[in-house]
Amino acid sequence: AYATKVMHEIWDAANAQDVLTIDRYAHLVGGARMGASPEESVIDSDHRAWGIPNLLVADGSVMPTQGAANPALAIMALADRLAGLLQAKRVRAERPPRRGLVAAIDSTEASAA
Repeated sequence: AYATKVMHEIWDAANAQDVLTIDRYAHLVGGARMGASPEESVIDSDHRAWGIPNLLVADGSVMPTQGAANPALAIMALADRLAGLLQAKRVRAERPPRRGLVAAIDSTEASAA
């Protein structure tokens, strides 16, 4: 109630017009929906935007409709799926160790000996 009062005071002071308020929580989804073609969707099944290279989307906007419950777990699953796709396509199986980390480990082992 206090936050609503303060927001109305701010809007009044700013001479805001046509203010839309929602008195309940909402989980907005579907702004960049996933689909099989650019005619029906914004991104493909690999989370890539149609026609825009290197633009990947992994939030609730890719969901075509809202389910019956909080979409947090579904959004986490989508993000995890995209992470797996990126790892499989772009991350080398063996990465060289970072120099600073190796130096720190080597100096620790040397002092322990």
